[in-house]
Amino acid sequence: MHKILVIDDDASICETLSIYLSEEGYDVITAGTGAEGINAFKLHKVDLVLLDIRLPDINGFTVLRNLKIIDKNAKVIMISAFHDMTSLLNAMAAGALKCIGKPVSITELENAIESVLH
Repeated sequence: MHKILVIDDDASICETLSIYLSEEGYDVITAGTGAEGINAFKLHKVDLVLLDIRLPDINGFTVLRNLKIIDKNAKVIMISAFHDMTSLLNAMAAGALKCIGKPVSITELENAIESVLH
């Protein structure tokens, strides 16, 4: 079973993704801040991180850089409410494998997870 860490300050998104991904057979951990996410990443061996770009304490790009320092092979999909090319390019330059928009489309999420994990 793959373990997925969801880092997003929107509790309803964390809950919705947790329920959906659990029903799909994934083990899910959630964090509401960048610091909590980094700590959870250190504590748990996760196969994939779904990371919001805008967090209340640390921006997602800083979190991504920290995750890559901890594990250079960390698999990260960035989630952004802002569909701009700059955010996408910054996410990919920082090491994200995919970037998906909010509201999260289940089809887009499934395709991104599938391509990153398999």
